[in-house]
Amino acid sequence: MKGPGRSCPPHYGYSPRAFARAPDLRTDTLYVIGGLYGNPFALDEIDRMAALEPTPPTRAFNGDFHWFDAEPALFASIQRRVLAHLALRGNVETELAGDDASAGCGCAYPESVPDDDVERSNRILARLREVAAEVPGVRAQLAPLPMHALAQVGPLRVGIVHGDAWSLAGWRFAHDQLHDPEHEAQLQAALELGAVDGYACSHTCAPALKALGDRFVINSGAAGMANFAGDGSGLLTRIATQPLPCALEEARVFGLHERGVWIDALRLRFDLDRWLERFDALWPAGSPAAVSYRGRILAGPAFTVDHALGREIAGCHA
Repeated sequence: MKGPGRSCPPHYGYSPRAFARAPDLRTDTLYVIGGLYGNPFALDEIDRMAALEPTPPTRAFNGDFHWFDAEPALFASIQRRVLAHLALRGNVETELAGDDASAGCGCAYPESVPDDDVERSNRILARLREVAAEVPGVRAQLAPLPMHALAQVGPLRVGIVHGDAWSLAGWRFAHDQLHDPEHEAQLQAALELGAVDGYACSHTCAPALKALGDRFVINSGAAGMANFAGDGSGLLTRIATQPLPCALEEARVFGLHERGVWIDALRLRFDLDRWLERFDALWPAGSPAAVSYRGRILAGPAFTVDHALGREIAGCHA
């Protein structure tokens, strides 16, 4: 039996058929923002970028907006700013809303992730649950958040998920599985059953883009933490009927253009120095978050754009 942090609770599951429904939102410009991880400076950068758009983008936070914000005032501020927009619950928010510790962090980590990393994630979640308990009402706000949404952007129907098309904490949209030819039929089935043109996700902390004919899956990795080696930037997914404004062109990392809609991964160049200072105050040396994440926050993971696009093979990233 899988232990805490590796198991996927039954109530996390759903069918791709859940997306064969009327859209929950219609917009010309959509920002999908996953893995904010309690980084307020990433939110500041999103505000700056959104102000450069010709029309205000619809923001969809697709889970794990809490994680490093282990201080009541910061936790409350992150939640207030995120819930001003469309918000889905990731495994972090789902576990924070309840008291059952059997799933640990709820990440459903694959076997490629070391046990020590899983154990530290469980400890981070336990501390964050204590913090959330100090802020009146916030846990009750998290419980009813949806697990997924459906957006109409121009002619495209896009399923917004935290994990994948089957589970809130699923890993079938991880870069290694997206680019494995053996999984292509499964991906095509998820697109067909959901009657969608694409899925936008995060959860795995490693970005990816997979085109399947005129359909796609895009994983934006993490908005609040580094995604590539030597680059401290976060990422978000922009899906829009208009191309990037010139002022945001340099933020584009990869993407595609499909039926008059631009689908792009954009860098979030938040204030890394200020975030590290805040992170270190919350999670000093030797703490579980510092051991698991500080090196990545500072220098990025051993991961490149070529890995994200399937040009090179890399292992799973937590």
